Order: sequence, then structure tokens, then C-alpha cells
Amino acid sequence: MKKAAVAFIAFLFLSGSLLAQLPVTYPAPDSARQAVDFSMTVNGKPVFVYDNAVSALAKFSFSGSITIEITSTHDLRWVDIRPKNAAIPIAITPTKITFRLTKPGHFSIERNGEHTRPLYVFATPLETDVPTPDAPNVRYFAPGKIYDVGTLTLNSNETLYIAGGAIVRGNIEATDAKNIRILGRGILDASNLNQGRLVRLWRCRNVEIEGITILNSPGWTLVLLDCDTVTVRNHQQVCWRNGSDGIDLVGTSHVHIQDCFLRNNDDNIVIKSFSINPKTYYSQPGKGRDVTDILVERCVIWNMPWGNALEIGFELRCKTVNKVTFRNCDLIHVDRGAALSIHNGDEATVESITYDNIRVEDAPHKLIDLAVFWSQYSTDRPASGEERTRQYMQGAWDGVLRVPPGQEAVHAGSRGHIRNITFRNIAVTDGQFPYSILYGYDPQHRVENVRFENLTILGKPIRSAAAGHFSVENVAGLFWK
Repeated sequence: MKKAAVAFIAFLFLSGSLLAQLPVTYPAPDSARQAVDFSMTVNGKPVFVYDNAVSALAKFSFSGSITIEITSTHDLRWVDIRPKNAAIPIAITPTKITFRLTKPGHFSIERNGEHTRPLYVFATPLETDVPTPDAPNVRYFAPGKIYDVGTLTLNSNETLYIAGGAIVRGNIEATDAKNIRILGRGILDASNLNQGRLVRLWRCRNVEIEGITILNSPGWTLVLLDCDTVTVRNHQQVCWRNGSDGIDLVGTSHVHIQDCFLRNNDDNIVIKSFSINPKTYYSQPGKGRDVTDILVERCVIWNMPWGNALEIGFELRCKTVNKVTFRNCDLIHVDRGAALSIHNGDEATVESITYDNIRVEDAPHKLIDLAVFWSQYSTDRPASGEERTRQYMQGAWDGVLRVPPGQEAVHAGSRGHIRNITFRNIAVTDGQFPYSILYGYDPQHRVENVRFENLTILGKPIRSAAAGHFSVENVAGLFWK
């Protein structure tokens, strides 16, 4: 090969490598709400900063190394970049924040020790396998536009692609579909919806969800009902209305959730099981499917006052929930509720669950909550709302009912078990010292065989229930290491 040709090929290779490191920014629609208190550049390129009710938000893609400069209209004296585990050096002036990133991630920029008005920086990986607008079986939404789609139904072998800079308003559903994908760097906006489940997939197989951002869900956000073989990665949710669960896995197995950012005003990632009513897609009498093989990793979680961060329960109307692992996650705020929880309100046996390498930065209420109990969501709950209100137990739990004296045995037949649970390398790194609960319904429906390996709270190794502020009742087999 001639030297000129070799040199040209080398030039193309180097040019491609350099271009791959440049940030990819996305043109926002003209009518998109822009934040007035933040502006931002990446390697000198302006990035559109969206405004919403609880935050500002910026999104771009890159590889390599980049410099981010954020200008704030608010006086700056202190800035936190969460998750703090990222340990990003930062330069601050009274009006500007500057830092470098060498890999993608999801970050909350919080000014002067407050988290009432953060800027979320979603620095995502570069896209691969991007479909073309005219590709077969592709629903393509182009950048720089807002689309009102109503209800969009996906069929087998279809891809929904929301390009970066596109905003799609509406909800998505699929039933009995295989090989479906929801991809892109754009936004699914639920601001025009008043109720319902935003993305509802029922009895679907081989599902991939990657890259999209969801805003302002009116209820459960991403709901997978009786599904199998699901991948959710590099997905972001910023939702704040009541009951906005993040990712609901209902009777769903073989799931991998990775590299996501979830802020919701209810449970962020939650595992349930109940029989699905085919007309309403809500629960009906009967057993749900068993749940197994769930892996959640490298996610950043922010819980608003409702719900819990990483939750199994309440509705567990199946034989078993098992082989679930949450690992290498950062819980940056858990405003109320529990950081790590199993709430067994029905008859399932929940076992072989692992929480590994979890960092909790701010959880003023509960750290760990494992409980078998009678609740307003249980199958044997009182039929009338008035009676449920009368039996409501005000206190440590939301939704739990007080068993009337003498009726313990009546409800025991509908209670399940929690056993063989491992907490490994769990660290509360900041904030208040939370308390924890391990609670079995009675001696026959206990919490059993719970192992704590390297649990630390505010730098203190915890080797006993008393040292960790644990409340313990009807529990057998606690192991500390």
C-alpha cells in the first residue's frame, strides 16, 4: 500500500476517534420550557437546559473527556455533585461551576446545600444502532419537534425511536408483543395526562428500553406486567406527581436494569405480583406469576416523600419471589420511606435477595425495612374503606393495618415469609442516622436468616441490632460480620 493511502487511512481513523469524543447535543423544540436560572456548555458548546416543576435538566451524549461549565443566576457558595461517590473535582465562583467528566453518568448539581432546585446533568453514552426514519417497523420521532400521539400501541418486532431533541406527549402500551424496543435520547412527556400508567407492557417478551427520559408521569411510570426477558438501561425519569412509581415489575422475570436515574414520588424500583385484570390491567382476585432473576445495578435513585427507593412489595400474591440482586447503586435522597425494603403484605415467600455495594447519601427516615404484615393492599384486607381507615396503623409504615385483638390467627393464613436476605457493603455516607425495622407477623411467619456484611452508618461499623438502631420482632437468625 502506498504511503499516501496509509496516511489518509490513519487521518480518517484519528479524525473518527476525535469526533467520537465531541459531545453530541440535541436541538430542543422552539416551544420547550427553558430554565432561566441555569445555562450550560460542554466543551464550549451550548446545551439546552429544560425547566420543570422540581428541577432543571440538561442532556447530551459523549465519549472521552469533556469540560462542563454551568452558569447560575443564584449566588454560589457551596455545590454538591451527587452521587458523591463519583468524587468529581469542581471549581466554583459566585456564578459558575466547572468540572470534567471522563465517562458517562447521571448527576444532580445542588447549590448551597439545598436540593429543592437541582440541575440534573444526564451525560449519556454515544448511541449505537440508530434506526433511520424510513427503516421498516420503526416509529421515528425526529429532533426539534413536539408530538402529541395520544396512545401509541407497539406490536411485535417494532421499534419506537425518540430522537434527542424530540418531545413525545402521550402514553405507550403493548400486549402480547415480542421483540419490542423503545430507544433514543428524546423525552416522553406526560404533562398532558391526568391519570393512568404511562408505559404499560403486558405479557411481552424480549423488551429493550434504552436512553429515553420520562417527565411528569401521573401514576405508575414504566409498568411491566407478566413480562419476560427485559433490559432497561441508560433511562431517566423525573416525575413528581403522587403515586409516580418508577419501574414496576409485576409478575415479571429475567430483568436487567442498569445505569438509570430515577426520581419519583413513590417507589422507584418495585417488584410485585398479582393477577392482572385484562380489561383494566389492575389487580383482580387470584394468584400472580412467580418472580425470579432480577438484577438492578449502577442506578442513581432519588425518592420523594411517598414510597421507597428499592422495594419488593406490598402486593406479593404468588408462591415465590427469589434471586433478586440490587448492586452498586447510589441512593442520593430518600426523603421518607425506606432505602432498602421488602414489604410482604400477602402470602409469597421472598427469599435469596441480595443488596450489595449500596451507598445511601441521605435517608433520614428508614434504612432497611423487612416486614411481613397485614396491609390495606393485602388480599384479606377489610372490604370497606371506612374499616380500613379505622384499622390504619399510624407510625413507621404507610398502608399497614392493626390486627384487632383475637383476629391474629384469622389473618395468619394469608401471610408469607421473608428469608435468606443478604446485605453486603451497605454504607450510609451522609445525613442523619436512620433506623431500621425487621418485623415478622408471628412466630410462624418470620423474617429469617438475614446477613449483614460490612454495614456502616456515618463511618461506624454496625455489628448488632442495637448499634444500627434496628427494631426487631419475630425474627430468627441475624448474622453480623
